[in-house]
Amino acid sequence: MGLLERFRPSVEEAWRPPAIGVCRCETHIEDLLEVLIPRVDGEGDVEVAKLVTSGALATVPALERMYLPGLVVNERRGPFHWRVLHQRKLDGLFSPYSVPSLDDVLFIQPHVHRVLWLADRTELALGAPDLCIRGVQATVVRALMNPRIRGTAALR
Repeated sequence: MGLLERFRPSVEEAWRPPAIGVCRCETHIEDLLEVLIPRVDGEGDVEVAKLVTSGALATVPALERMYLPGLVVNERRGPFHWRVLHQRKLDGLFSPYSVPSLDDVLFIQPHVHRVLWLADRTELALGAPDLCIRGVQATVVRALMNPRIRGTAALR
């Protein structure tokens, strides 16, 4: 290696979503379709299968690693590999005032490296390169199953 070789910009290999069977997912969405998630207001439960068919768990890969600018300082956050486009269809399943919040609970799920809300809290960006699309959906469902995200804080 030449002296100046280390200063050349490195080219990152393009990320591709892992296929089922090659992924490191603990569960896939098919394993959770019959699970019931309680609503925040106590008005019954929602079946995961209905969330899937309604588009509440619409998940798309970021074909190129997605980096986002920081809100307070000029920093680059990422990479993010997945976007969950729930478009407010999950709002009744978690409280925006809960501690921990949904993104906190998602962050502690296995193989999730980073989580960030986007687009006025209607979209989640996840840095989870080892999860397949069905594993990402299952990860969101497991986070929604946490009863602590349905609590409310004293201040609103």
